[in-house]
Amino acid sequence: MKNVLLMIPPNHQSKAAVHEAIAAAKDRHGRLLVVVALDPEVLDGICATLSNVGFMGEKVSDQVQETLLREYRSRAEEMAQEIAREAQAAGVAAESKFEEGDPSEICRRLIPSNDVALAILVAERRSWLARLLARNSLQVPTLAGCEVRVIEEDA
Repeated sequence: MKNVLLMIPPNHQSKAAVHEAIAAAKDRHGRLLVVVALDPEVLDGICATLSNVGFMGEKVSDQVQETLLREYRSRAEEMAQEIAREAQAAGVAAESKFEEGDPSEICRRLIPSNDVALAILVAERRSWLARLLARNSLQVPTLAGCEVRVIEEDA
């Protein structure tokens, strides 16, 4: 195991996490896998807020939800690609992708199949990581079966 996984929630970036992930992949002579992960609960929360404040009437339509998901996907893919380009400029092989689903499930699936030795998780202020840990009653080190570092998003 030598590769590095950098997992970021959409619209939340940490320059410190990006630099640490690139440096770790370079030190390990490994590849960097940049994943922007959208927890469906985030999108559900946005739609609920729009409905609750009366902006969207009684219920947010499927079309609005699909539009929001497309926008998240577009921004997320662009952010992940930019990080991958930064890694490649530093001499690190990198791949970027967008994933939708439970972050712990994404980790469980990607870490073994990508030979990941280190997972760097970016925690947003209202942390999906905190929700992930509370929901699944997991310890961070047992989450992935590899070394895990959690870094807060930039202020």
